[in-house]
Amino acid sequence: MNTIKLLLPIGIFLLCIVAACSTAPTSVSQSNAEMSNVEVAQAAVGSWVGTIPCADCPGIDYTLDLNPDSTYRERLVYQGRSATPFVQSGTWGVGNGRVQLNKQGTGNNQFALEGEALVMLDNEGNRIESQIADAYRLRRKNPDEPEDSPKLWREKYERGIEFAAIGNEPFWSLEVDLDKMIEFRVLDEEDGSVLTPVPVAEEPEAGEGVVYRVQTVTGNLEIRLIKETCVNTMSGRELPYTVTVLKDDMEYRGCGMYLRDSRLDGTWHLAELQAKAINPKDFGQNQPTLDISLAEGRVSGSTGCNRITGTLEPIADRINFGPIAATRMACPDMEVENQMLKLLNDRELRYKVSEEWLELILDGKGVMMFKRGE
Repeated sequence: MNTIKLLLPIGIFLLCIVAACSTAPTSVSQSNAEMSNVEVAQAAVGSWVGTIPCADCPGIDYTLDLNPDSTYRERLVYQGRSATPFVQSGTWGVGNGRVQLNKQGTGNNQFALEGEALVMLDNEGNRIESQIADAYRLRRKNPDEPEDSPKLWREKYERGIEFAAIGNEPFWSLEVDLDKMIEFRVLDEEDGSVLTPVPVAEEPEAGEGVVYRVQTVTGNLEIRLIKETCVNTMSGRELPYTVTVLKDDMEYRGCGMYLRDSRLDGTWHLAELQAKAINPKDFGQNQPTLDISLAEGRVSGSTGCNRITGTLEPIADRINFGPIAATRMACPDMEVENQMLKLLNDRELRYKVSEEWLELILDGKGVMMFKRGE
């Protein structure tokens, strides 16, 4: 079909958007059959977010900004690979009731409005029919919504924040700098911010975690950080801590994580590699180890044969390992060394840590388990 007939002329599109810019966005609760191309264009303007399927990673954090000047910005972060986003921009239009991105190369570039969602279509412009079809539904991002993205966690980490949490309905945020202050903010309240020194941590009555109780000039504050998987109701992102904040007679619930976990510091002995137990006796005095120094941002240790050294940067629930250098001594059995270097060298791995154990996770699967050493 002729592309000119499919796409709105940009001049008409801009006039339509300008005419509508003084009013709230058109509701998309009506079906596409009842909406003209102009109405679809007006309703589609905004920021759309979701986590879409990935063939070789846990998922893709996807953001699509459709701007009133007919430009778009597409942002993809591949979970389990890197916090660095893949960004593409260009122009967009509407034809036959469909939003279409004018982009180079391959990739999904057509979308349909369905209820309050923007649905990603396949390469032929058809709806994706499968058991995971709902994963291609994007939701409109609320402008007041706290951002839940690797960029946000990185910025907090660089400011020295050690624990961060966010919640929805109403939107709120929590930042804990263990050496300084706790800040709790309710975003839609003028006096919704509480800034207080970090009190002595208490153990919860049940479960693993900590409890902070504070008396401030504006009232009492109780913060519970419980080690229990939590799913952000807006982004769908899974975080390792369930957070409850009691402020006077109000309760706020959300999800959080440690951004810089001091428990990573120290020496770790390899106990399991690719689901296979490691016998320390096989290596004598030269056991496979990792020595992590958060202050220096470095990792060193042994593969059971050669010494290794490199950089690392823990961010949120992941560790970014830089290039790993190794000495070049030959050993009778290099299998453990080869696997360790392959898994660690220039990789981003999720981690779980306790006082005694460190697990490194790739693509949702535990690949290395370490036991704390001397």
